Amino acid sequence: MPPSHGVGLRAAMAVRAKLASWPADILYLDSVSSPYAIVLATVAAPAKVVVRLSYLECYPRPSVLARALYRSPRIELILSDIAPERAHDQLTKRWLGNKITVLPSGHSTDWYKMDVDLQAFGIPDGAFTVAIMSERPDDAGLKWLIACAHWIPMDLPIHFLLIAPESSHGPVRRLIRKMPFTQRFHLYTNVEEAPGLLASSSVAVITDWGAELQRRACMQCLAVGVPVLGADAAGIRDVIQPEVNGELLAADDPEPLAHSIFELYEDKERRAMLSVGARRSARQWPSMHQQLLQMRSAFERVLAASSKQ
Repeated sequence: MPPSHGVGLRAAMAVRAKLASWPADILYLDSVSSPYAIVLATVAAPAKVVVRLSYLECYPRPSVLARALYRSPRIELILSDIAPERAHDQLTKRWLGNKITVLPSGHSTDWYKMDVDLQAFGIPDGAFTVAIMSERPDDAGLKWLIACAHWIPMDLPIHFLLIAPESSHGPVRRLIRKMPFTQRFHLYTNVEEAPGLLASSSVAVITDWGAELQRRACMQCLAVGVPVLGADAAGIRDVIQPEVNGELLAADDPEPLAHSIFELYEDKERRAMLSVGARRSARQWPSMHQQLLQMRSAFERVLAASSKQ
């Protein structure tokens, strides 16, 4: 779900303060950061801002978003994941002009996935990677995923990437030491990078819809075709559709989770089907351009009011 205007404005103002001392001439902001970047870029950003935004996030009318941004001399928008016939559409070209670069389908997920080399985390090349994130030290989702390793054969190249705050690594390591083949677990502390890392995995596990980063990660995974195994809980069940873009599982039982992971590893055709379904479900999201315009308008009103004081 999109953040409230209050949250969006606070985040935008915080990033704007950071921009004021930004040393580079160009600042690149990707994907879910783009609403804040667009707000900043249209209100006297000190640097040129390049927003790399998936076409899925302004579907189905990129021209509307392009017109909304046209008045800002500091912004350049890169739209990706557009079907080739749409990329050559003359109306779209007329609105996009030279300020906006269009990347046809097939070239979009490289930057969306952050071009992550999972081998840097100790994961073998070609391994089937299951990724999960947590923003809290005592997250039950981590325990759920770790426990499911009991039911996954040790000789399979299935590895787990656990992204969690450093404060939780002690308890997590103690849990891992109880598992067979501890080398298949890989810990990482930078939770801010989690959405891109989950979107670079083979399958993602989402357990807490109340956590903003998990919502972002889920959206990004679906947009690039990564199936999502979600806990059957409020919010998640509104997004994850069994046999369409992932599965819903009871978060108090690790055995079904292990079975689902094993099935996705074994059945490439099913994995491909869920990947296609994930992209399709992402395309059904409401357009983001209304939210962007509302945020910019609200932010400009705040700045106008503060300048009169």
